[in-house]
This record gives sequence, C-alpha cells and structure tokens, in this order.
Amino acid sequence: MCDSEVKFVNDYTVIYSGVQSDNKTRRAHGVAICFDPIATKVWKDSGSEWEAVSERIIKIRLKCTPIDITVLSIYSPVNPSTKRMANDADKFYSDLQDTINNVSTNDMLIIMGDLNARVGGNQQQLSSTNSVGPFTVDVENENGARLVDLCEINNIIVLNTFFQHKLLHQTSWMHPGNKIWHMIDYTRLSGAIGTDHHLMSTKIKIHLKSKRKCDLQKKTSIDAVKLKDEKVVEAFQKDLRERVDDANVDTISIDEKYELFVSHLKEKAEEHFILDKKVNREKKEWLTDEILKIIDKKSMAFVEWQNYRDTNLEA
Repeated sequence: MCDSEVKFVNDYTVIYSGVQSDNKTRRAHGVAICFDPIATKVWKDSGSEWEAVSERIIKIRLKCTPIDITVLSIYSPVNPSTKRMANDADKFYSDLQDTINNVSTNDMLIIMGDLNARVGGNQQQLSSTNSVGPFTVDVENENGARLVDLCEINNIIVLNTFFQHKLLHQTSWMHPGNKIWHMIDYTRLSGAIGTDHHLMSTKIKIHLKSKRKCDLQKKTSIDAVKLKDEKVVEAFQKDLRERVDDANVDTISIDEKYELFVSHLKEKAEEHFILDKKVNREKKEWLTDEILKIIDKKSMAFVEWQNYRDTNLEA
C-alpha cells in the first residue's frame, strides 16, 4: 500500500506516490512526476491516465503524435550489501518488469529516476550488450547488472551513456563517504526541488522512422513447384541434417546456434528450391491441370450454348 495523489498548483501538476503517512520518516522513499502547463494540458486531454504502482514506481500515459508515450518514474533500492537488501532489489525489479509488461507495445516507453545503479566497465566487454553506450563513468555494480538485464530483456537503452559530455555533466551524485561522483540518475528534476543530486535533463524529438532502400535485403525467389516435390524436399532435409550435424556448436551461445541454423537453412533452401530463371514455364504456377480441365469444360459448355441459341433463332 502507498499514499498517492494528484495536486494542481496553478497550471502545474504534481503526481506522486510514497510511503503511507503512518510509516513516513526522513528517509522514506517516494516518486513523483511534475508537469508544466503544456504537459498538463496534454495529460488532461489524454484522459489523465496515471497509476501509483508502489511507493517506488508511478506510471503516466500521454497521447501524442505520432506515437503515445508511457513514462515510469522510479526510485530503486540502494545497491544491496545484505541478503535482505538483495531481496528488496529483486522485488523492485520484479514489480518494474510487471509494470513494463502492462505497457502497450505501441507506446514509446521512458523510464526515469534514481536507479542507484552503476553501469559501465566490465559489461562493456560483452559484444551482445546493446543497451549501454560507450560513455560510462563507473564500473558495474549489482544493481547495474539488474538494470542491464532489464534493458536487454525489454529492448531499452540507458540513454545517458550514448551521449558524450564533460565528466562534470555526466555524474549526478557524490558519495557522502568517499566523495566520488557517480552516474546513477536517469531522470529530469526541477531545479527547485530539494535534493543532493544534480539536475538531469533530457530532450527527446519524436519522428516517424523512414524506410531506407539500403536496409532492404534482396529476397531469394523460391520455386513453389519444387516445394511440392517429395524427392526434392527429402533431399533438402537430408542435406540440412548433415550440415547441422557437421557444425561444431558445443562452444557457442544459444543465440549463435540460432543464427548458424538460420544460415544453414537459407543455404540449403537456395540450393534445392531456388527458382530457375532460365526455364520458361508453359503455364503459370497457379494454372494447374485441374484448372485447365475446368477451363476446357467451360469452353465446351459455351460452344453448346451457342449452338443451342443459333438453332432456336433459325426456327
């Protein structure tokens, strides 16, 4: 359970969710989203959709053009140092994943807030990691690993790490003990809000994705007649099975195994089912023998009808 409310201050709007009043302390956590007058109008015109998922997660939805936007404001537990803290972090990321699952796949999803996560360093060595950019300032911690996993599963990027700035403008929070600055915020805060974090601002321009001709791959023409030939199909299956059996897949990942299998499948399909452009077929592939017989019957029926009509006219 959490306390949540929408407050209107002149033309501004604050939507927040936090710990219940009887449990509030100076260290109590909570999240909020603040709208300026323009965003307030858009949100109201969108049906004023919002949901307080928990005291750490709040969701709003804006109907925009050309795509609707769902925003999650979150506040992650600190990087765990005990088993109990690790369980709290796992519970938070589980709730966050459930919330993401309920977001329309047609929406642009923006997740922002204090994630208490450090990304960079060791996970950058993994070529399969596409969610973290090259401009990081930290070494990944436990919460950072959780964040990267979440992003990889949901095809999300850590936006801060894809833009190069001065170190002063990348870091947002200083550890009170060792006085080292870190990048742990992915949010937009008003400068008037009391916080020990630096202001983080993001500007997003939305546009329709254009289709580029250079991205289109040339398709292979498959002979539909050969697909119905049992001998050709059996030869294809045999060659594909032998090709897969000969491949050494013991030391590669499941994704690499899949890509290798698809490659073998295309290779053998082109060998056995490729459309021979040199062969001029006397009839279209859809013009089967059965259809030709029906056409002949129709022609004969038409001739009989004409003869019958001519006979009646002469009479």
